[in-house]
Amino acid sequence: MVALKPVVGWTAAVGLCLAVAAVGITPVGAKPKATSWDKQGLTGIRGIDVSRWQHVGPGRLDFPALQAQGVRFVIIKSGDSYPSAHSEAGYWYRRDKAAAKRAGMLVGAYYYAVPTSRAKHVIADARAQGRKAAARVGKLPKGHLPLALDLESDGTALGPANLTRWTLAWLRTVEKRTGRTPWLYSYTRYLERRLLPDPALFKYPLWHANWGLYLDQEPLPIAGWPTSPWRIWQFTDSGKLRGSGSSVLDLNVWRGTGRELLAEAGLKPKAAQRFDIPLDGPQPSPSPSPTVTTSVSPSPSP
Repeated sequence: MVALKPVVGWTAAVGLCLAVAAVGITPVGAKPKATSWDKQGLTGIRGIDVSRWQHVGPGRLDFPALQAQGVRFVIIKSGDSYPSAHSEAGYWYRRDKAAAKRAGMLVGAYYYAVPTSRAKHVIADARAQGRKAAARVGKLPKGHLPLALDLESDGTALGPANLTRWTLAWLRTVEKRTGRTPWLYSYTRYLERRLLPDPALFKYPLWHANWGLYLDQEPLPIAGWPTSPWRIWQFTDSGKLRGSGSSVLDLNVWRGTGRELLAEAGLKPKAAQRFDIPLDGPQPSPSPSPTVTTSVSPSPSP
């Protein structure tokens, strides 16, 4: 999680590091971040992620306006480890999903997880939370992107081995129940310090959070992971778009072709016109190379 100045007294589960931007907290040691895809120099398919923080103002979340600015997919918070946050996420997920679909966007979902700290309950807790997350989205229909695990919380005391076991158990439970291979969201330092570079994790598409204009067009490598493993890159939490609802917004870019993005949603290429997505583009697919990095400079959070 981003290191924060001690100006607030809450630790609510918000997911995707979004509360930092939504309430205007200044990260310690922050580096300049992009406000748009153009500012980062990115030409891939554009996406955003949203949650309750897009409904607290100062504006109104407007999916048609976002779609008109080139946004083609949105990943919506659908669930949370904490009961009250899970209930609230469900309320907005249902409404935002319907609105985004009407605007012609591909829709995905993410679950903010706080794993147990009790080593003896690792697998049971992961499976229970996986079932809870999957129950919210159901067996995913065509047009819905996979469910993502938002793993960034320091609210668990599990060590790397047990947290990796927890993560794999959650991902496998969700894969079985939703019928799709889920995505894994996290940031560089968390992946390096809190998880083991277990090859079993590499089959799950990585949604990599790494912010900063200095990164240019590629997030930093992750020690021990395959070279350039990301499928989606959340490159900023400081996006400025009309219709975002909040003052700033998380921006993402898809790495791959439109064909591959549509396939993730269970759709055939003929759906490209419906979602106004180019089938082929300049962004290459992630390399299947097993080459892994052995050292890396420290990454900013996320």
